[in-house]
Amino acid sequence: MTADATGDVETLVERAEEEPTSVTVADIRPYLEADEDITRKRALDVCQAVAYVDSERIAPLIPDLLDFVEDDFLAVKHSALGAIGHLVPDEPDAVAEGAEKLTRELTGETPLTRFLAAKSVALLAFERPGALVDHVEELVAALGQEGPRLPDESTESQFTASDDPVREEIGKNVAQNENARELAAKALVAVAETDPDAIVPHLGALQPYVDDRNEIVSGPLIEIVSTLAADDYTIPDGIAERVESTLPDGSTQLRARSLRALGYLSATDAADTVRTVAEEADDEELAAFAADTAEWLESADDG
Repeated sequence: MTADATGDVETLVERAEEEPTSVTVADIRPYLEADEDITRKRALDVCQAVAYVDSERIAPLIPDLLDFVEDDFLAVKHSALGAIGHLVPDEPDAVAEGAEKLTRELTGETPLTRFLAAKSVALLAFERPGALVDHVEELVAALGQEGPRLPDESTESQFTASDDPVREEIGKNVAQNENARELAAKALVAVAETDPDAIVPHLGALQPYVDDRNEIVSGPLIEIVSTLAADDYTIPDGIAERVESTLPDGSTQLRARSLRALGYLSATDAADTVRTVAEEADDEELAAFAADTAEWLESADDG
């Protein structure tokens, strides 16, 4: 390592941006071992740039990148997570070795941490869902992470034009937090399809999110409920009521998912709500599906 490691690594960053396939592991590794946080962070930026176009060149560094996911310096952690996100599709088995480290960051201290971790975890769920069956608890915990809130109308006037960058940053953090929750929900679907027995013990913990305000969270969870109910797994009391509560104001897609789930749940108490959807829905296909579901629930209730 030269005396001017920071300057040298910046030269390597420029090279990676201009000609990424010219960079080798041997070029990067000395900077990953540097004492200075910023030098290691910039070396990880090189990993990101190269992995984006040629993941095979960076694959030997995956164990190092997974170690950096636990780094105390947030910028290092984030660059490592960003690089791993590029590597998962082509190197899922190597990344799967770090599933515990990645899922632990789903409840990391910042929305960006959680979002970057969730991107890698969701990709891993698509490629190797079996690697996550022992980490359902961490996936469920990700759903409960609360991000910052934008000021409501009563306080919005306090934000003058000079404060717009602050508001913009809060908005970005809100989006990152919600995206992380959405990706965790989708990862749970992949796990449920691979090993439903891994999900069943956590259904009680999932229950509060079945009617989540974010439909990209609630929708996948309702799909899980449908899948498990269809396979005759025992669904905890109270989940059917939460599914039913999404019918009045949900999108067409969400209501279709909810109707399907209620049918599999034989939720006879929801028959009146389902019948209302059948009578009032503007979408003809949804109305017909609701009518069929209502008829099924009413006949099950009579029986």
